[in-house]
Amino acid sequence: MIIRICASSLIVAGLLTVSDLAVAQQPYPDLKGTWIGPGQGLIQGKTEHGTNNAGDTEPVFRENSWILIVDRQEGNRFVGSHGLTNGTRRDPIIAVIREDRRTIHMVDDDGTFTTILTGPDTLEMCRTEVTAVSRIVGCRQLTRQK
Repeated sequence: MIIRICASSLIVAGLLTVSDLAVAQQPYPDLKGTWIGPGQGLIQGKTEHGTNNAGDTEPVFRENSWILIVDRQEGNRFVGSHGLTNGTRRDPIIAVIREDRRTIHMVDDDGTFTTILTGPDTLEMCRTEVTAVSRIVGCRQLTRQK
């Protein structure tokens, strides 16, 4: 009985190791290109991407169209920019794709993003920003333009 349990445990451990190696050998997704889509967020205070119309004290619910441009990628790291689709400001971003090939951590000059690839050409990009004069939290659903 003990021999069967030990053998079963070794087989399971071997299968898990092989599946981990298979994930590690897959290439990272190529994310270069232009991604556009709607976003929903809450803003409190004055931000570089617009002013809170209700003043500095009350949070404002906001919906906008956003753009993410990935210019260059090497393995699991990439650089680019993001901003409002109809805006002229584009903030530079740097990012890293986690080993699961779906989770991405990004930063710009004043905030962080946690991003999940939801498909080969779709992603959800969620932002947190805290400055001395503002707070922002929101998510965007972006699709790569072809």
